[in-house]
Amino acid sequence: MEKIQYYYPSMSKQVFLILLMLLIAARFTIFLEVIFFDINDYTSTYNVGASLLLYLFYLVICLFFFFGYKFFYTTYNDNEIIYYNRILRKTKEIDFQRISKAVLGKRGITLYEKDGESALFFLPFFRLGLISPVGVDGFYKLLKAKNLSIEKQFTILPGHGISRKITSIVYSCLALFVLASLTQSVALAVAILKNN
Repeated sequence: MEKIQYYYPSMSKQVFLILLMLLIAARFTIFLEVIFFDINDYTSTYNVGASLLLYLFYLVICLFFFFGYKFFYTTYNDNEIIYYNRILRKTKEIDFQRISKAVLGKRGITLYEKDGESALFFLPFFRLGLISPVGVDGFYKLLKAKNLSIEKQFTILPGHGISRKITSIVYSCLALFVLASLTQSVALAVAILKNN
């Protein structure tokens, strides 16, 4: 079975998420120092349990977006194609014998039935990451070998052109803003620790 996997869209997104997780940890450290050292009697005004759950929720969300692309993949061979969504624990399996047409659109690959124009299967290009161009190329070659009617609506695989560069720049700017906030939070945590 051949495999089509997803991967992270840009390294700057991964750096941004790592810095965001560090910022959450630094803010959590400040929160613990305020509670532990009882600064300005904030212990009585904070809801410690809700705050702990909120910080945990933020970390889980960041981890989800950091590793989320690994929960989706597709396997195929000469007879069938299977799409896996491990988050929802769903799979979709289609035999190639039922397919007569394939449309490679801007959002994904749609496979159509022989008897009608109803879509049997959709393979998305974006699932918390980008689809592997090597996997798509292998799948495209298999579709051509099966002599299916193929309609290709792009020249460069979506997500791998100029939009990828723009996304990388945006995530780099966001990472710089988070880094600035992180340095302030770390400096505040160190200052609280030194004064108490």
